[in-house]
Amino acid sequence: MVLRHDLAPFWDWLLASQKPFWIALLALAALGLFFGYLSSAVRNGPFQALRWTAFSVWNGIAELFQLSPRRILAMAKLSFQESIRKRVLVVFIVFVIGLLFAGWFLDRNSDHPARLYISFVLTATGYLMLFLSVFLSAFSIPNDLKSRTIYTVVTKPVRAWEIVIGRMLGFCAIGTVLLAMMGLFSYVFVVRGLKHAHQIDVAELTSENVEVDGQTSTEQQGQTNLVRGHRHNVMVNQDGVVTVLPNRDHSHAHVGEGDDLTLGDPDGQLLARVPIMGELRFLRRDGRPGDGYNVGNEWEYRSYIEGGTLSTAIWRFKDLNDDLFADEYLPLEMTLRVFRTYKGEIEQGLTGTLQLVKPGPRNEDGSPKLDQNGNVIDGGLRSIPLDFTAKDQEIFERRIPRKLAGIDANGNEKTVDIFDNLTNENGEIEIWVRCINRMQYFGMARADLYLRAADEPFWLNFVKGYLGIWFQMVVVTCFGVMFSTFLNGAVAMLATLSAVVMGFFKKFVFDVASGDIPGGGPVESFVRLIYHENQMLEWNAQEMSVKVIRAIDGMVLDVVESLSYALPDAGQFNTSEFVANGYNIPANLIGQHAMISLAYVLVVTVAGYFFFKSREIAA
Repeated sequence: MVLRHDLAPFWDWLLASQKPFWIALLALAALGLFFGYLSSAVRNGPFQALRWTAFSVWNGIAELFQLSPRRILAMAKLSFQESIRKRVLVVFIVFVIGLLFAGWFLDRNSDHPARLYISFVLTATGYLMLFLSVFLSAFSIPNDLKSRTIYTVVTKPVRAWEIVIGRMLGFCAIGTVLLAMMGLFSYVFVVRGLKHAHQIDVAELTSENVEVDGQTSTEQQGQTNLVRGHRHNVMVNQDGVVTVLPNRDHSHAHVGEGDDLTLGDPDGQLLARVPIMGELRFLRRDGRPGDGYNVGNEWEYRSYIEGGTLSTAIWRFKDLNDDLFADEYLPLEMTLRVFRTYKGEIEQGLTGTLQLVKPGPRNEDGSPKLDQNGNVIDGGLRSIPLDFTAKDQEIFERRIPRKLAGIDANGNEKTVDIFDNLTNENGEIEIWVRCINRMQYFGMARADLYLRAADEPFWLNFVKGYLGIWFQMVVVTCFGVMFSTFLNGAVAMLATLSAVVMGFFKKFVFDVASGDIPGGGPVESFVRLIYHENQMLEWNAQEMSVKVIRAIDGMVLDVVESLSYALPDAGQFNTSEFVANGYNIPANLIGQHAMISLAYVLVVTVAGYFFFKSREIAA
């Protein structure tokens, strides 16, 4: 999983987001008042329009304090019952049928079966709920107007606020029920789909003498039977202890007794790791601080260190203590990119070393202090180098014992304790990674190496993944109801879908508008397409035709960019990558999604009220 940006603490994020939110809210309110006044001025004249605009705003605020929870729940119940009558449960039946037949098409020989199964159920659920939300919400009020049932409602003491809020609550309620049912069936599908067991054929085991701590013992080695396209290598020592080597992201525990070599259910597939991230910096090939190397990859997310030199990647971790970890080990995981300048033995991987180093003094700006030769000053104590073998994009796991051999500043070896000796008074420790093979490179980013705290329950992480789909469903439903207050059903559906699609591609729109993506705006791209010109080909900016095209593009992109700010980025609620890759979804991320959803719901509800009031008057 690629984590491109740091997840800021919730309160820091909330404080940083307040200013742009209020600016955007005030801008939307000003635009709404302006266009409302303009529309009324065309029909009633400028002075009468001013009075009607002020009256509408005041009336909306007054009605807000006269809301009746009983009437809101009645409208929500009505919307819920209408959804049932429209046979929305067909969506759930389609989903269950999809699960029943999915096992035929999902590749059981995949190297990452859990990732495949979890991605499938979360993606299928997300798309089904997205389209259900659009169709339910966009046709609600237009159908009431078409059947004239809306006039029966508005003649009773039901306010516009209550109609709009009740519709949103009702559709969100039916969506929540369906989502909960899908989540339950999805969880059972994933667990049952991955469940399997192996047997060890005793007759196939071969004996081999191995030397451990200077003593020779007999060990039996072999393989399990073939189940779901894979086997596991196993070792049985002379005491009967069975060790099963991992394959396809999982292992098995020995559950048999005596001569019964039966293995249990898979272990290690359904995880919710809690990674502790550090800060990453680099040393160049001469051992002095600098940036990592670029090996020519266009994507500059990762930097590289050169093998056979002093080039080093250094992760600095803060606030560590032994309470964060489940046992007397420091669990470390990393996923490195391997770049080869010559082929070598690809199956063997590249050799690297990692060292635990006590951090040295820091400057006021947080950078490490250097000695007279320009080298980093460490804390005078480090562990011995620990060898590892890295294969491209494969997760390497290492459980480092709490007590291990170390080296002090004078080169003397001694036993050190990770938390008592190698961490400083602030609970900081550094991990130095180097590549041993000359003319080969390791590539890494900040999130590629982390310390693994005690895992969270997988079922809870699965629920968090579905909570992201729920946030997306609520936001899309509210947008659909808002558009249905002033558009007919088909147009409201298209408007909601357009808002969702533009939200998914919001970053692309911003990149085009800022010029970060070559090829220009829509007009320039169309001209390039007609003349079969490559988007990287530079145009002469002094030509009049180019100036005109880019001026038009600038105006179009300004409008599109302004609209994009107001539209929801439905993709930001998608946390399926966390669940599928076995990483715990942080609580602060869920808090951010909850606040974003709440902000959109409040703004869209207010807009829906005023749109509905204007339509009601026109009706």
